[in-house]
Amino acid sequence: MRMWTRFGVVWSGLLLLGLTGQAALAQQPVSPAGAETQKEAMEDIQLTRVVIQTERQAIVTRAMDLTPEEMEAFWPVYREYRLEATKVGDRIIALIQRYAANYDELTDAEADKLLTDFVKIEQTRAGLRAKFLPKFKKVLLPKKVARFYQLEHKLDILILSEIAEAVPLVR
Repeated sequence: MRMWTRFGVVWSGLLLLGLTGQAALAQQPVSPAGAETQKEAMEDIQLTRVVIQTERQAIVTRAMDLTPEEMEAFWPVYREYRLEATKVGDRIIALIQRYAANYDELTDAEADKLLTDFVKIEQTRAGLRAKFLPKFKKVLLPKKVARFYQLEHKLDILILSEIAEAVPLVR
């Protein structure tokens, strides 16, 4: 229960990604919390997502070192990108909620559906990056676009690490 609550806070922490990772190997599976605790966790997730988005934007601001002209062109594209990335994050949260709800009695059929949905979400994330690459290239020079994509990747890796640590492996 405690692991799932911690996960809710951590997930929103940097929002986005998957269900696997080395750190999860050391975790003992813990049953998902009851309905009330899950509701509280979801409220924490929503609040934390807002905080994380603000932090993420601040990190991007510091790391990108944009000129005023670049900022004017970059931020509208960035906001559009993050809006779509948030929708992908919503799908991940829904997937994890399904996993938590079925954790104790996960069937092969449900595991297969979760896995299929996870792969579709990952494909959507990759497609989102590809979709926005030309948009970012229109407003920034290639080196700055590369820097932005590196930064996004690093932030996503941090999120994945936290998620992997908090989500128990399938039993």
